[in-house]
Amino acid sequence: MVDATALSEEDRDRIAQYQTRTGASFNTAAIDLGLIDPDAMRQALMRHAEAGQLIDPDATGVDRAVVAAYAPDDPLSIKLRELRSSLLTVLDLNRDALSVVVLAGCGTDDTAGVAANLATLFAQLGKPGIVVDANFDAPAQDALFGVAADEGATSLLTGGSVRENCVVETPVPNLDLIAAGAAISGLSEAVERVSLVEQLRALRGGYRFAIVDAGNQPADIVAAIARGADGVLLLAERRQTPMESVRVLMDRLTANDVPVLGSVLVR
Repeated sequence: MVDATALSEEDRDRIAQYQTRTGASFNTAAIDLGLIDPDAMRQALMRHAEAGQLIDPDATGVDRAVVAAYAPDDPLSIKLRELRSSLLTVLDLNRDALSVVVLAGCGTDDTAGVAANLATLFAQLGKPGIVVDANFDAPAQDALFGVAADEGATSLLTGGSVRENCVVETPVPNLDLIAAGAAISGLSEAVERVSLVEQLRALRGGYRFAIVDAGNQPADIVAAIARGADGVLLLAERRQTPMESVRVLMDRLTANDVPVLGSVLVR
């Protein structure tokens, strides 16, 4: 729990000597010697317990940008855990139904990392779920989770494959992935004609949540992707996101009866 690399060589030697004399653990020795604050340690222990099973990104191929998978004390992990808590006031993962949250970028291309980390944090609650790459302009989820997928969301839209064939496991426990899939012509017509959310809810597997990365795509495509979802999270950049783009997207979401669950400033 204590990051030994953050301690001086002298402090590490003191800890080693204390362990030899007392048989204490590294963490206990650091506290007893006054090298770390016990309250900070308790908070860190709580965060690690809440994180559930962590993974080794180097051993699994998961990109280090998915910090929630291995670093519960990272500022992004902490911030998104707070967001997860807020979402759980409106989502019920204990019900026998799929809760779907769509992430939409307004003038920002950071939806992929936020979606991957948020999906990981939901999976750490012990409920099975999926992260869905509907960012057809710039798909990234397969690379972030270090998996290969031949089928994906476009296959769900076109009926080109059995639904379950579009799902692949990720190295993160309780989390599967639907990649973007092969590029298709007439994308805007496809997302209007077929409800991606309905396709997700028709999947077998007992999934309780789906985090959908809709990227920074045109408002009509994002609103069509989100049709039928429990809600949308808007991602924006301070002093960069044009308010007009936010207004246009919110108007399209309102027209499709999709609630906005909140907004996230990514910079």
